[in-house]
Amino acid sequence: MSELNCKMIYFFGPDGTGKTTHADHVASYLRRKGCRVWRTGVKHHHTLAYLLLKLLSGKNPDGLPLSYYGFNDELKQKIRTPWKILELISLLPAIFYRVLLPQLLGYIVICDRYLLDTLVTLSYFLNDQELITGTYARLLTLMIPKHAVLFYMNASTETILQRKKDEPLTSKLVEYYKLAYQVIIRQVKLKVVTIDTSNAKIEDVKNLVMQYMIEHCAIVEQPR
Repeated sequence: MSELNCKMIYFFGPDGTGKTTHADHVASYLRRKGCRVWRTGVKHHHTLAYLLLKLLSGKNPDGLPLSYYGFNDELKQKIRTPWKILELISLLPAIFYRVLLPQLLGYIVICDRYLLDTLVTLSYFLNDQELITGTYARLLTLMIPKHAVLFYMNASTETILQRKKDEPLTSKLVEYYKLAYQVIIRQVKLKVVTIDTSNAKIEDVKNLVMQYMIEHCAIVEQPR
């Protein structure tokens, strides 16, 4: 059996930038090397807050981020504080069972969505730009392991809209997300590797990811 000297590999960024593709590739690579891998992601439809949103919105947003559905600005202003508390409470079980517990059991956790994505989505949904720079953001980022490897997957707005043309994305939403991620990256006291996938072939991006992994995340062979 083999182990990696980092316990979490986290791909984050706007939809349509290749997070899932490359998280799956890294997970497959590590399994072939004999590592115990836990492939996961913490998304809004895993939380109590998301289920409540479905009831309140009267819509059926299965598989779509919370940010695509919202309330008017006046209502958002009223629900900001209680909603942030509800979101945090409902995230904790998902964080424990999908990320922290597997780590305690000795797995390498591979995420394609986690707390930075939650912050950006929640900020947009509540129209609260300060959320991604304040105490709430600092609290959530503490739940990212100290020795995690973070890949920020980015692409041009035009590329993202083209890749996700069948989904209700707008240029305004994509631009907000991209700016918010840049703000968060400056707040995170962890190494973040930025990869622009706009004009890159999938294989080229895979090579970039794997090159970084090989150089910075040594695989340690364990005695049998």
